[in-house]
Amino acid sequence: MLSNRYGYALSYTPQQVRKTVQMEGLNVEFSCYAVAMFSSRESFDQFHRDLGETCDYDAMRGHIANEHFHGHADFSVSDVFAISAASVEGLGHSGAHEVAGSSHSGDHNHH
Repeated sequence: MLSNRYGYALSYTPQQVRKTVQMEGLNVEFSCYAVAMFSSRESFDQFHRDLGETCDYDAMRGHIANEHFHGHADFSVSDVFAISAASVEGLGHSGAHEVAGSSHSGDHNHH
């Protein structure tokens, strides 16, 4: 979504992330997590200071990391895109909605 709209980048501005969340009809309640995933710490902090909000970049990325990156909070935009691509590729398979962050291994029998 972001790369389609703005091209591939190592990070996106919080404004680009929020606009994409809104344009795609995603749950804006979690847009702060999206900003933490796709924006730099500096952009994240400045964005929230400008809004008069206090959000914890490390805590949000830590939560995302625990859910989807085996606790590695240094994940990159490329890592997020890779998980998204894996999820899309797996849509034709049972349990594909669990690809991102799944701890399942060897659940599928291959014939």
